[in-house]
Formats: sequence, C-alpha cells, structure tokens
Amino acid sequence: MASITEPSDHGPAEPWLTCLAPLIVFQVAGSLEPTATAGGLPGSLGIPSAAYPIVYSLRLVATLVLIVRIWPNVRTWIGRPTWWPPLLGLLLVVPWVVLARLQLDAGWTFGAARAGYDPFLPEHLGPGTSRAWAFLGVRALGMVVVVPIIEELFVRGFLMRYAIREQFWQVPFGTLSVTAAAACCLYAVTTHPGEAVAAIAWFAVVSGVAAATRKPVDCILCHAATNLALGGYVLATGEWWLV
Repeated sequence: MASITEPSDHGPAEPWLTCLAPLIVFQVAGSLEPTATAGGLPGSLGIPSAAYPIVYSLRLVATLVLIVRIWPNVRTWIGRPTWWPPLLGLLLVVPWVVLARLQLDAGWTFGAARAGYDPFLPEHLGPGTSRAWAFLGVRALGMVVVVPIIEELFVRGFLMRYAIREQFWQVPFGTLSVTAAAACCLYAVTTHPGEAVAAIAWFAVVSGVAAATRKPVDCILCHAATNLALGGYVLATGEWWLV
C-alpha cells in the first residue's frame, strides 16, 4: 500500500499562539488609548487624553512580554534577511504619506481616528522636556520594532495563509491567492480607516515582498523601514495625525 504523505509543516512552532496572540493583545490594549476627541471606550471610561503615554506604555509592555514568550518560535522561522526589502520600505513612506493626505483632503474618513498624540505640546509632556523625549523613544520602539513583528506575524504569517487553508502552517509562506489578497485588503481597510487607500497599496506591495523572497524577516524589515521613515517624517513636519 502506498504511504500517504502528510502536508509539510511550514511553521512557525505553536502557530496559533505565535501568529495571533501578540496582535490580539496589542489591539485589545489599544482600545483603551484615549484620542483627541475623547470618544469611544476610553471616553466612556473617563480616561483623559493626558493618560495616553501611560496607556500606550502599558500596552507595549504587555505585548513585549508575549513577544519574549514566542521569540524562540519566531527566531527559528523568519529566515535570513534579503538586502533590498528595507530599502523598499523606506521608499514606501512616500506613497503612504501622499495617499493618506489625498484621502484626508477628500474627506474619505471613517472609523476611529488615530490618537495623534504630540508629546511636545505644552498641554502634554512639554516642548523639549526629558519626559517627552523618553516617551518618543517608547513610541519609536512600538512603531519600528513591536508593530512590524506582530503585524507581519498576523497578516502574512496567519491571515493570508489561513485564507488558503485552515491549517495555515501547512501553507508555504508567501503563497498568494485571490482570497489571500482580499483578506489582506480587508485587514488594511479595517485597521487603517484614516489611511485606507494608502494601506491597501502598501499591504499589497509587502505581500509582493512575501511572494518574492518567501521570508518573514523581509516583510518585517520592510515594515520597520517604512515606520521608521514615517516617524522621521512626522518629527520633521509635526503631522502627528499620521501616527
């Protein structure tokens, strides 16, 4: 009798925990972040906008604890980086900013707005204060390190593969299909409503990176490079609505 070959395991280890849990924790904790409009759940709980640095820092700590827990699974799975995805990520900040601005000017806004918290305002942590710069470091850690890891684990590691097969760890990383692309677009719109047009385009390009190199690390580094460039742009221009 011929043996039946089981589908290959393309990882990571503990796939549900590794790919889903960090982003879930980050998003649930993020629902408590106050916005400038003082609306939503934070507003109903009476969380003032001045509490944003504390809430964001606690959100980051909770997520980092989980990243430390899953890191052995991630480290052995993401592969060795390719040279060009970080450079592409830096360039992608241009269409992101341009498309986000066009969407804002067109009034195509829906969903919850970003916190847009400027730590250097006098009513926040104050211009040039050590507290403001310290929180900026915390914010940079979240944007450039934490978010690229957890979002790429979820979107490219789980969502796009789950759209192809329920046992997503059996799908090779970087496999594309119509349903996978649609799932990615839906995620982009629902999680970035204020920059939906930019998000659809950006996520499509990074999905192309996944298909081209088949390495999770390349998507993470591309994502990190875009966020780093975006953070630099916001510091230079003061357009905190983008973050």
